[in-house]
Amino acid sequence: MRNREKVSIGGMILLVLVIANALILRTALTTDAGWYRALYISLPLLLIVLIGMFRKPGAKP
Repeated sequence: MRNREKVSIGGMILLVLVIANALILRTALTTDAGWYRALYISLPLLLIVLIGMFRKPGAKP
């Protein structure tokens, strides 16, 4: 039996980024504060994916 529902690639990327940000924050808070620098990359990527997912098709940037 096959699953015929469409799966959003943006949704999967969003999930991975949210989990990555959670792991970075947990590691930075508990073990090494140097991990906060990773948020300079992961948070803007998260925002780009969020904006891209909720932008209307055909909308100008």
